[in-house]
Amino acid sequence: MRRRLNQDGFTLIEIIISLVLVGIIAIFSAMGVSSIVEGFLITRANAETTQKGQLAMARLLREFVCITSVDPVTSGPTSIIFTSYKQGIAGVHVVSWTADTLTLDGDILTDNVAGFDLGYLDSYSGAKQGTWASSRRMIQITLSLKGANNAVSVFTDRVIPRNL
Repeated sequence: MRRRLNQDGFTLIEIIISLVLVGIIAIFSAMGVSSIVEGFLITRANAETTQKGQLAMARLLREFVCITSVDPVTSGPTSIIFTSYKQGIAGVHVVSWTADTLTLDGDILTDNVAGFDLGYLDSYSGAKQGTWASSRRMIQITLSLKGANNAVSVFTDRVIPRNL
């Protein structure tokens, strides 16, 4: 007479192999989820950097459109001293880049600045100059901000001061 084995449960080896396979699958799943979360966090930080850059550029454009005169001696590629006329009041303003901050009248406009360049042009198709002269009619602003994973976002725009 043959003896029949009990087929109702698992053997110890089957249980151990199942646990090892589930552990391996869990490790690979966790690695995938962590890379997705890391990508999300980097994207969110870079979106923040982009927003800061857009706000800084909008503020600079708004200030530069009201320029009535520029100090040619102290204005160069990384700073500008200008007089503007807003709401019936003339005021002297300073935009400068030092270390990693861009300031307007001593107040921080934005941080994490990787580069800031002002170019002065006689006309739209003219060559960019590094210094101001009375013949210049246009200012080109280039702002570079450092984001997550050292990603650099570059913003460039031109403005024609309406009161020159």
